[in-house]
Amino acid sequence: MAAEPSQLGIALPRPGKALRAMLVVLAAMSVVSALVVHWIPGPPRGVELFGLLTFDAGQRAFYMEPWRIVTSGLLTSPIGISHTLFTLLGLYFLGADLERRWGGARLLRLLLIAVVTGNLLAWGLAQVFPSSAVLRGDALFGPEAALVATAVAWGRENPTAQIRLFFFLPVTGTRLIWVTLGFCALGLVYTQSQPEGVVAPFGGALVGMLLGGTPSPVRRLFLRARLGVMRKRGPVLTVESLLDDDATARPVDKGGKGKGGKAPALRVVYGGLEDDPEGKKAPKDKRWLN
Repeated sequence: MAAEPSQLGIALPRPGKALRAMLVVLAAMSVVSALVVHWIPGPPRGVELFGLLTFDAGQRAFYMEPWRIVTSGLLTSPIGISHTLFTLLGLYFLGADLERRWGGARLLRLLLIAVVTGNLLAWGLAQVFPSSAVLRGDALFGPEAALVATAVAWGRENPTAQIRLFFFLPVTGTRLIWVTLGFCALGLVYTQSQPEGVVAPFGGALVGMLLGGTPSPVRRLFLRARLGVMRKRGPVLTVESLLDDDATARPVDKGGKGKGGKAPALRVVYGGLEDDPEGKKAPKDKRWLN
């Protein structure tokens, strides 16, 4: 049964513990990074410290500093507040509904996988086209891949529900997906306004398409593969094979015969009505009869 569509324009959503923690972390990282870059210790040392958490798509051996692929998604621009504010508002309004439907663990997995996938996609294209200055980002940072994945996943969960885009424009979930992809395409034109790079948002959109929906395409593929493995264990699925991963489905003869081709012996099960019902009335409720 499909869940009821959400009306996010009626009341402010109430984020759960996981989303609240994520919003607090992003806000705290924004304030701390701005202080480090501008004041304590300030340039140039502060800029160097900030750069230790960014992702370098042009570096071949990025695995030598693996934390960058994750920490870059926690940073926002230390120059102004708009980058942080837009990210927090997007996650607040869209992520709260997903957390209510999915739970906090699944939402956090979506955000993490989106950031990692976006950075890996940017790194891969930078290696394929090393001469492109647009694709080769020296210091990529920002949670836009996670924000794009959240918007696309929300659109897949609520294809007919409406949300107030920019607080005044009503759009359905399906149209929100297309609007989000349109902004990703505009990032290819206005490259200077993309601290995450021009490629990472497309990685987030891909993750949102694959992990969004109930069940998601990835979940549906996993269930089909699991069902195929179960069918290979035997011609007939049993309750044990569905409940227990280690249980093996036992083949059952279609004729109902056991080993050796002989029918199993019959036996009498005593109970129910007496064999001699004389003087006794049969119960009205026939469910108690054998």
